[in-house]
Amino acid sequence: MYGSIKLSKVNSGTVGSFFALTLLIPQNIGINLFGINLEDIPLIFIFTILLIKKLKNLNFQAYDKLFITFILFFIIYTTFFVQEVKIYNQTNLRFYFYFILAYLCINLLSENDDHIIDFFNPLGFVMFANFIVILFQIQLPGTIDGWVSSNTDSINPFTSGRLGGFQGGGPNVIGIICAVFSLVCIYKLLSAESLFKIIIVDKLNSFLLVISLVNLFFTFSRGSYIALFVGILILILFSDKLNFNYKLSFVVASALLMAVTVYIFPGIFLKESNRSFLNSLGTKNTEVFIGTGGGNYVKNVYKEYLITLDDDVLFEEFNITYSAEEKEKSLVSENEDISGPVNGFLKLEFDYMDNLLPRSIVSFYYSNNGSTWNQIGSDHTSGVVIDLIENDSFFEVGGWGDGQSPGDQYLSGFIKSVKIETNEYSREYTFSKQKRDIDYLILTPLNKNEFEDYVEYQNNSIRLDRPRNYWVALPNEINLSEKDFEIIIELNLNSIPKGHETLFSQSSILRLNDEFNDQSWKWSIIDGRMYFFWIEEVISGYSNFVGGQSLRSGKLISNNGDFDSKISDFSLSQYDEITTSHNGFLTMSVEYGLFLISLIILLLFFIIFKSFNKSNELELAIFLMFLTQNLTNDLTYAPDVAIYFWLVPIYFSSKILRVNN
Repeated sequence: MYGSIKLSKVNSGTVGSFFALTLLIPQNIGINLFGINLEDIPLIFIFTILLIKKLKNLNFQAYDKLFITFILFFIIYTTFFVQEVKIYNQTNLRFYFYFILAYLCINLLSENDDHIIDFFNPLGFVMFANFIVILFQIQLPGTIDGWVSSNTDSINPFTSGRLGGFQGGGPNVIGIICAVFSLVCIYKLLSAESLFKIIIVDKLNSFLLVISLVNLFFTFSRGSYIALFVGILILILFSDKLNFNYKLSFVVASALLMAVTVYIFPGIFLKESNRSFLNSLGTKNTEVFIGTGGGNYVKNVYKEYLITLDDDVLFEEFNITYSAEEKEKSLVSENEDISGPVNGFLKLEFDYMDNLLPRSIVSFYYSNNGSTWNQIGSDHTSGVVIDLIENDSFFEVGGWGDGQSPGDQYLSGFIKSVKIETNEYSREYTFSKQKRDIDYLILTPLNKNEFEDYVEYQNNSIRLDRPRNYWVALPNEINLSEKDFEIIIELNLNSIPKGHETLFSQSSILRLNDEFNDQSWKWSIIDGRMYFFWIEEVISGYSNFVGGQSLRSGKLISNNGDFDSKISDFSLSQYDEITTSHNGFLTMSVEYGLFLISLIILLLFFIIFKSFNKSNELELAIFLMFLTQNLTNDLTYAPDVAIYFWLVPIYFSSKILRVNN
């Protein structure tokens, strides 16, 4: 006997209950001994029991020998074939722990002739607990724990936040857990002789399926939605109860449903994501044989961002420190970035419809010669089509007459030209003294009167400075609503704007036609970062925007009098962005080298191929769900889900290699 649990009585259901218990304990609570906290205790406890049980019944078969060979190779490689050799590495130790624990679990499964579904059944308690979190919107101390509020006054769960779970891994982790348990419930229904009868008879399973789907929905995790679809697709395709026509109908109906769902909820499925950008950063830091070392992904890949944080904040939030030499190589002083005169071209590109996708794309560019363009950051989208309010009043350069330059912050410098271009229209406005009242008007801010005092011109450009008594208006000859268009500005600035300054807008103070609103959209620069604001209803004003301080946004800087760009400074509001939005195998490749992870991936696909049959449809469906979401979230690193992740491939390995006595 170990404690109060008899080793002979331990089964897969018991182990699954301990796993579920860890998902109900908030993260980083308790002892913090060598990185171990309260949520780790149930896993360590059951690990100890299973290890004692294995040692008491020691019997090496082909499966055992292969696993021991693999784990020894993995330990040696991850310890010594890295840039930072460290014997006690918490990330490495967690991988070893999860691999060995999964091995011991599958060994127990085989000895007791249990089923792998037994490990997942206790997740019903987790589903019920998280359902309570949604009902009462219970917030926990962590930033992504419990009910993650969207900082609105609304109590409507559809708009006020999302489910982050107890476990501390956030919405994507609890999302895949909800998706997997939903699939287990669906599998039980499909396995019954009568689908409609089992729904009535097994009320508990039906109830748990409903609340797990509700939980899944409120995670708003797109990766988890897709993972559940993959799992259901596998079960349907492998089902003996459905003929080919039903399966084909399901596939076609699912494809149509997905397309319709994307069009109905584009803000969920098509909103901009940093994942491709973050993955590109990870790829650049991947070496073939030598990795950065366990746990060093964030430190190395995001060094240029994190180096801008205060040392104390950096250590407290990320447990990361950089040497003086590393800082010196990466840091560029703020004065070098934004001080001094700069001239060139800036461009706003508005794509009303992203090909067949129902969303608009906004992009920003700079050029120093007017022909070679460089993008500032990446494309931006709100995930929906932006229908700009039609406005026939003046276009405005630099802000002033529209009252939309907050805090008396107006563009300072000389403007030489503006070009407005659509598919069927192109017009370039120049700002020489001779073109006044031809290409542009100079007006007073409070009425239509033309400004009659002195205006400074220089090299065929007009000066905009603050404070000023006039604003520059361009005649509006084209309706830009529901069109693709470009705005190109040639300008000479005293420096990169430090405040919030409007570059160009279609929100003139003058209303020329009472049928149209006098506000529509504006293109602004805030501390070197580009923004596109637009109005959907006048009462709410400029509450909608894309651009900003996202990692993918970029920052406009001055480089010896020319425009240039650099990565945007990092803020703690982006913490979740850089710690969860990764491809799990890419993260492992950066930390342990591409060679080792390629071997693991090839081994996984070999195992799947060898085990691909109808008798393993549930296990195969669950594992493909994990693999699907691991493409966008590093589930292999999430303590709350990693044990489930490795159970299935080790289970398949056992079935392939185990030799019965």
